[in-house]
Amino acid sequence: MSRIFQVLVIIAVLFFGILLGTRLHHDVPAAVFGPQKKLLDVLNLVSLRYVDEVEPDSLVDAAIRNIAESLDPHTVYLDPDKVEYSQAEFQGNFEGIGIEFDMVNDTLVVVTPLSGGPGEAAGLLAGDRILGIDSSDAKGLSTSDVVSSLRGPKGSEVRLDVYRPFSGERREIMVERARIPTYSIDAFFLLDDDRTGYIRMSRFVATTSDEFRDALRQLEAAGMAGLVIDLRGNPGGYLDQAVTIADEFLPADRLIVETRSRHAGPDQLSYRSTAGGDYQEGPLAVLVDRGSASAAEILAGALQDHGRGLVCGELTFGKGLVQRQFDFDDGSALRLTIARYYTPSGRQIQRGYDTGSNGREIYYENDDVSRNGKKLFEDGSGLEITSDVRGVRVYKASASASDSDVLASSGGIVPDYWVIEERPRDLYLEYRNSGVFEQAALRVLDDPESSARDFAGSLDLFLESYDEDKMIENYLLDCAARKQIRTDVHEFDQEKERMMVAVKSRIARQLFGIEGQIRVLVREADSVLKVARERMYDRAA
Repeated sequence: MSRIFQVLVIIAVLFFGILLGTRLHHDVPAAVFGPQKKLLDVLNLVSLRYVDEVEPDSLVDAAIRNIAESLDPHTVYLDPDKVEYSQAEFQGNFEGIGIEFDMVNDTLVVVTPLSGGPGEAAGLLAGDRILGIDSSDAKGLSTSDVVSSLRGPKGSEVRLDVYRPFSGERREIMVERARIPTYSIDAFFLLDDDRTGYIRMSRFVATTSDEFRDALRQLEAAGMAGLVIDLRGNPGGYLDQAVTIADEFLPADRLIVETRSRHAGPDQLSYRSTAGGDYQEGPLAVLVDRGSASAAEILAGALQDHGRGLVCGELTFGKGLVQRQFDFDDGSALRLTIARYYTPSGRQIQRGYDTGSNGREIYYENDDVSRNGKKLFEDGSGLEITSDVRGVRVYKASASASDSDVLASSGGIVPDYWVIEERPRDLYLEYRNSGVFEQAALRVLDDPESSARDFAGSLDLFLESYDEDKMIENYLLDCAARKQIRTDVHEFDQEKERMMVAVKSRIARQLFGIEGQIRVLVREADSVLKVARERMYDRAA
């Protein structure tokens, strides 16, 4: 089939999909006439008269995927399985066995059973290796294969072949699947100064604003005097959740975000704050990085534009396109871009992009100069400020945003304080990318001589007292040697402190879940957080 002919079919299918989607959402359908009808006729001719038999469903699916790729980077076609998975993730629950897992050397490892979940109730422990699922070998499975094998209808059972290295036993464990709540607030706690609240938000799902309000009230009850919201790596999610959270910090009738569309009408909206927010006064900082996108950028941008909170970190991703999902009868869906987001001051969040598959690939590489702080501020430009935090350079970036052609056209949210951390050396990166830290953590937990599991009942005690640096160092070097990584002793010594934190944080995740890992990193290695705390109290003084 020629390329031109494929394009004709693709355009016809896109038109048909949009037409069907508008009918499903009770919009006014467009009439089919002229060239549009001609393209639909071409699709029918291919099905009826093409020399070889063509499977209609596969042709249509391939066509829609190609046309979606030819548009912006965020318009996407989802097959039924992906729609179902996505809905479960964003609704805040799914049906399964309730474990966090990882694949290490092709082996399925239980990172942690979720508290109160069926996996924990059945006896699964952190560090268990799942060798088989029902009658199938689990070795070498992809992440998606593991998810599809472990998830299933509530009340159904799954049989797991489990090996427990630290005790040397192998057992069969039956787990009855149940509805598992998924949380978007990974952790919240007071920092070690006992006055600064910290909330880590991983995404915006249907339950996020409720989770956030609960965390905020608990921190206020604990005596919080200032708050840090961590949106680093947060890819976004539901717009209404970001709006509701922003509302907690702003007085009534402040613009939070607006959407603009070429069609105006229902796709062009503005969202404003209401009265009665829980934290309208008090020091506030928001942490962002290049992985903060969409709803995360809406929240950060609204607080920044109204002068309500400091934004610290680096330039955000720049995802400011609004998608609407059009569902089809077979369970698949088209997420079509219908508008753009703008912050209260009128900044467009979306950064530039080229259309087509090549443009999409370049877009996601996300390595242009506007996101390279070291290169952007290499001449200093009088923007560097002093900081008591070791190993960082801090620039008052927002002051230069309007004067910099690069930043003015970059999209995303330019932080008030751009923090450039000291880059790890190559040996650290090689260890990290090769999975050495994960393996060393597992080796420690598997070692009967280790005291790590003795701390399983108390994260606070672990943070204060756990110390097995020599054992961790030995396992780091052994795991690296097994992977044939050549370790320079001098470079290892220079990176040892950072490596110890990396392994300890992974041990904490095995013992206490994601909150344990976050608390180790925040306590021992989070320079951006330290800068944010320093600056937000200086501003409030």
